[in-house]
Amino acid sequence: MKKIITAIFTLCFIGSVQATEVAVIDFRAALLESKIGQEAAKEPKQKVAEMDARLKKEQEELESSAKDLKRDELTLSPDEFKKRRQALAEHDNKVRAMAANMQRQAKALEQQLIKSLTPQGEAALKSLIEERKLDLVLNRQLSLYANADADLTDELVKRINKDN
Repeated sequence: MKKIITAIFTLCFIGSVQATEVAVIDFRAALLESKIGQEAAKEPKQKVAEMDARLKKEQEELESSAKDLKRDELTLSPDEFKKRRQALAEHDNKVRAMAANMQRQAKALEQQLIKSLTPQGEAALKSLIEERKLDLVLNRQLSLYANADADLTDELVKRINKDN
C-alpha cells in the first residue's frame, strides 16, 4: 500500500513540474557597454574627469598648506599658528564638501545616462526574452549563483548594438 501511494504521489509531482527558463542580466552594465552607451557616456566622463582634476588640485593645495604650516610651526606666534590651522581646517572641510558634491554629481550624471538608455535596453531585452522564451529574468546582482550559461548580459549588449 505504501508503494502505491508513493508511486501515485511521484506521478502527480512529475506531471506538475515544468521547466522554467531563467536568465540573469546586468542591465546597467549592458547599457554602459553597448555602443550607444559608450557614445552617450563620453560627455559625462569628460565632466567627471574635469571635476576630478579640480578636486586633485584642491587636495594638492591643501597638502601644500599643511606642509607649510608644519614647517613654520615653530617660527609662528601662537595666534598666527592658530589662525593658519583654522584656515587649514576650513580648507579641508571645503575640499571634503567638494568631493562629496562631485560624487553626487557623478552619480546623477550616471543615473541620467541610464535613464536615457533604458528604453533601447528594454526593447532589446524584450526581444531577447521572446526569442529565448524566458520565463524569468533576474538582475545579476540579486542572484546568489547563476551558471555562466544563464548570464545573458553579453548577448543583451550585442542585441542593443544590433538594434541601434
